Amino acid sequence: MEELKKRLRNRQIVLISGLVAACGALLLSRIFLRDISDTDRLPDFLRGFISGFQTGIVLALFGFMLFFLIRNSMAMRNPDRLKKLYIAETDERGLFIKQKAGSVGMDIIMYGLAVAAAVSGNLNGTVFFSLFGACLFVTLIRAILGIYYSEKY
Repeated sequence: MEELKKRLRNRQIVLISGLVAACGALLLSRIFLRDISDTDRLPDFLRGFISGFQTGIVLALFGFMLFFLIRNSMAMRNPDRLKKLYIAETDERGLFIKQKAGSVGMDIIMYGLAVAAAVSGNLNGTVFFSLFGACLFVTLIRAILGIYYSEKY
């Protein structure tokens, strides 16, 4: 169980640094890249969509990371929760499905595309919509593969 606690602490550090990096990237891009942006030429509803996406993605990332931070903190304090989390993380069927679906790599790609789309919304509308479409595509493929392999195995 001590090994799991160490992994949870490391995971919390990664979650916090990821949250800080995503918020920092968005804030810095809004401050420093506003002068070279061409989004002023876009119609109002598209600019509103980009702004809403940026706000929504940061809030979603913040919510997910906060959820996992609280879950991990509570598990490290309560032996029963820690045991349930250990069982859930070492479930061979779940690990096999994640491996077959390539979920770890796809999760990293989804996170990177979402942050890149949020940052590029301050630069260029075409780049934003391209990254947004790629993020939706990867998310859709990830969901389809997860459903397929959970039904198959």
